[in-house]
Amino acid sequence: MLEVLSENRELRARVEEAEHMLTQVEIERLPSFTIGFKRGEARGKAEGKAEGKAEGKAQIVRHLLHRLDVTKTSELLGLPPEEVEQILASGDDRAP
Repeated sequence: MLEVLSENRELRARVEEAEHMLTQVEIERLPSFTIGFKRGEARGKAEGKAEGKAEGKAQIVRHLLHRLDVTKTSELLGLPPEEVEQILASGDDRAP
């Protein structure tokens, strides 16, 4: 809309000048950038923790399954047998 209005009022040069000025703004210093960055960082940490827990659980399940069956592993860890089987079937170190 700003572009349309600037054309109607022959303000193209001013809009281009303002656009050039905006490219020189250090967005990292803006409060909105800082707020967004902190939110993203917190979300990333939470996702990383959850992923790490799932990977750790899967590794433990796999190690136990080398020595025990699904039922005993399930009982020992307090996990449903279906989850133990899913981890076993997944083929990597991440839980479903």
